[in-house]
Amino acid sequence: MANLYDLKRFDLNLLVIFECIYQHLSISKAAEMLCITPSAVSQSLQRLRTQLKDPLFVRSGKGITPTTVAVNLHQHLSKNLNQLEQTINMMGDIELEKKFVIYGPELNFTPRLASFMNAILAEPDLQIEYHDFTTTSDSVENLLHHRKADIIFTTTPVHNRSFVCEKFLEARIILVCREDHPRLGNHATLDEVLKERFTLYDVPDSGIKQYQYDMDSIWAERKYAFRSSSFISIINAIHKTDLIGVMPYSYFTLMKESLHLKEVVLSTPLPPTSIYTLYNRASLNSELFTRVIGKLSSGSSDMD
Repeated sequence: MANLYDLKRFDLNLLVIFECIYQHLSISKAAEMLCITPSAVSQSLQRLRTQLKDPLFVRSGKGITPTTVAVNLHQHLSKNLNQLEQTINMMGDIELEKKFVIYGPELNFTPRLASFMNAILAEPDLQIEYHDFTTTSDSVENLLHHRKADIIFTTTPVHNRSFVCEKFLEARIILVCREDHPRLGNHATLDEVLKERFTLYDVPDSGIKQYQYDMDSIWAERKYAFRSSSFISIINAIHKTDLIGVMPYSYFTLMKESLHLKEVVLSTPLPPTSIYTLYNRASLNSELFTRVIGKLSSGSSDMD
């Protein structure tokens, strides 16, 4: 049985702050995640150092690294904090588990994601809430740390001790125009393509921006005539005009019949793009979450 008198004398918030510093190896990042000032984090760390008689973190290059005592403390603490969080949320678990919140890019609705959604919906009374990640000002870290999202699909991998980051799929990207385009047939040369005007999916997503930047080395002279943060608007612009653009093959197969689109085959295929899944490692303590996340199949291709 715990000695409640000794626990009362110990500020348990110091352990929460320690764990946040350990996960991020940064005073400023821990302060941001906990919504307090870096000074408050530093003062709390100093109090814990005094009580444990160990520096806990030491300078290493431009960052900090944990001492042996800190590593041992984390190993014992992380599991206990997870159990404490479960205890605090126990009364609300039934209600909370009725909703599964997902953030991801608008262009992520692929056959593999659809299969995952159907698997989640097989759970009794479990609702899915899907948000377009490109429309939120929150970072991946904030969405997960503040429990605004259960899982995030992102074009950019994130490396953080408190998260699980896994490759979900590799998506084939193709060049598309309307079926009765006056100049482009089913095949085209680079010179023919560069004479056309392009659409641009204009969103702040870093992975999409990087892909577009990489494409500039292939199509450095392309001309943009239509920009939009709505992928549906991009598709409609291609459908109604002579503009061309790129899109995931899965979206093309979904829209080509109804919107009379066609793929323009190039001599050199466009590079694929990767989608990653991210979620809190601590969420695996939930039986429901573990069951749901297990529905993500082990394959990582959406190229057909």
